[in-house]
Amino acid sequence: MLPPLRALVAFETVARLGSIGAAARELHVTQAAVSQQLKSLEHYLSCALFKRNPRGVVLTAAAQQYLPVVTGSLQHLRLQTEMLFGKQQPDVLRIKVNHSIGHNWLIPKLADFTARFPFIRLDLTSVDWPSREPCADADVEITNGFIESENTHAERLLQEQWLMVCSPGFKHQHASALLKGELSALPAIQVKGYEESWMQWLTHNQRVPVAPNVQLALSNSLHGLEAVKQGMGIMLVRSLVAARDIQAGSVVQALPGSMPAESGHYLITTNKRDAKVNFFCDWLHQQNTVDLP
Repeated sequence: MLPPLRALVAFETVARLGSIGAAARELHVTQAAVSQQLKSLEHYLSCALFKRNPRGVVLTAAAQQYLPVVTGSLQHLRLQTEMLFGKQQPDVLRIKVNHSIGHNWLIPKLADFTARFPFIRLDLTSVDWPSREPCADADVEITNGFIESENTHAERLLQEQWLMVCSPGFKHQHASALLKGELSALPAIQVKGYEESWMQWLTHNQRVPVAPNVQLALSNSLHGLEAVKQGMGIMLVRSLVAARDIQAGSVVQALPGSMPAESGHYLITTNKRDAKVNFFCDWLHQQNTVDLP
């Protein structure tokens, strides 16, 4: 049997507002009715969900674990109901995403999201740099770094590594120079704006700190990887961006070794997130693992 729906609604409302009185006002019922619903749910679960104190109620440890399940289920039910019987249109989730991470990491995974949440339509815009006003015209932003804002929350997706990559043909052609560490004799591709440098990477990996000859500078890693595939030189790139190409074999590590990235890609949302944003963020957290080379 499922828990009673009214009791679940009362539980979520009290947990969200922190007060039985406030919950009663939002639900347009009496405090006694809310208390009765909470008691019925606690009886059903054989578990205490709240501790009363003079300032309101506090969730027990069990209730803190149960709340995300209840909240997600009620939000899903509400959106599906609106989709089937209400607006008749999918909820639109506006996403701004960095060119490179969007092309090489996010978009290849989106079929799974749309299969799970067919009632949410995605609207993607590609960007090179973080917005000056985060989430002003988007629900979610995934960007290389972020600009702080009191109205938004930013969290790092994962710890990335800097890798030195090239094409398989380039590595074969310049095997001797790579083996000897004679990078100054090799052409290089540089992505503008990164704080980490060739010298840092070489020093971190205990190699002779002599940088290669940068012959091509580009504004994003996506274009840089395309130049790498054409055999134009070696490039420093983040593992998250290069993982798909490395797994496909179109790009290889020019030299073994890596360096932790000081900056990274961030997931940015407003402080107050609605259901569609929560669904996307929860799904994204399940995706943010990368098989590093």
